[in-house]
Amino acid sequence: MDPRGAHDLCQALSTPARYEHARGVAQQAARAARALRTPGDQRRLLLCAAWLHDIGYALPGAHHAVAGARALRLAGHERLARIVAHHSNAAERVALAGHPPVDEEFTRPAGPDATVLALLDVADLVTGPRGERVDPAGRLAGLVERRGPDGPAVAALVRNVNRLGADPITRGLVEQLSAQAVAS
Repeated sequence: MDPRGAHDLCQALSTPARYEHARGVAQQAARAARALRTPGDQRRLLLCAAWLHDIGYALPGAHHAVAGARALRLAGHERLARIVAHHSNAAERVALAGHPPVDEEFTRPAGPDATVLALLDVADLVTGPRGERVDPAGRLAGLVERRGPDGPAVAALVRNVNRLGADPITRGLVEQLSAQAVAS
């Protein structure tokens, strides 16, 4: 799949609001990839993942990351499926909600695909629900407002912020893209 095909699929399956979020994530992912001079094949995979990371919301069944990953696997896009299945700490969120472990069905990306997953997580973290640029505090505040403070989504986001913040490269990208959000 190429990024244009991923865009078209996202547009076909998403509500207008979900599409705007995916568009914002794709824009932030492109900025992150440029900042790190990510190789072309990884950049294309990242953009596909950015466009498709939330398509599971349009599908019946399990948690959106798992539903979307299953659809991508069925379509023959295994690498992309594994990235979508694990985006934004979904495995932990699924476990906190009491569902079967994501790792039993989708191996966590490794090597260059782990880098793509980290860039997707950064892009998703600094993009609000309507595609607007946000900083992590703004993203967390919006999630707490929409879902309440005690749900698995909030716990998973806090842990994702901690994980991304512990790595100097992803922390720097979050700070760079968040600074752009504040300046906008």
